[in-house]
Amino acid sequence: MRNLIIAAIIGVLFMSIYIIDTDVWAADNAPAKKDAVPKADDKQAAAVPTEAEFMKVINDKCLRCHRKACTSLDTMKQMKWVVPGKPENSPAYKVIGKNRKPGGTYHNLTDAEKKVVNDFIKNMN
Repeated sequence: MRNLIIAAIIGVLFMSIYIIDTDVWAADNAPAKKDAVPKADDKQAAAVPTEAEFMKVINDKCLRCHRKACTSLDTMKQMKWVVPGKPENSPAYKVIGKNRKPGGTYHNLTDAEKKVVNDFIKNMN
């Protein structure tokens, strides 16, 4: 009888934890209300460039001369052109505006393109 009572108490305990946990999970994943004011974190998260935006800049500005290094993000990581989380240590970012290309121009990017490259690398995992 004692074992039955203990089993019932444990069962009730686990059920209450499950119910509380699923309620919290449901609240975290509930769709946002349209009239809700976005938090500062939401604005910052929205400002982080996507991989597609990053690769568009790379394809437009780098791929013509750096075909092997710039074919994909994985290739750029393997060849150490991109150091996740550290744009200041990433040659793909450090070279911007510094090294002369064969045509006599520099690796020129607009300020918006530089920001995409910097912010994407900075926010990589």
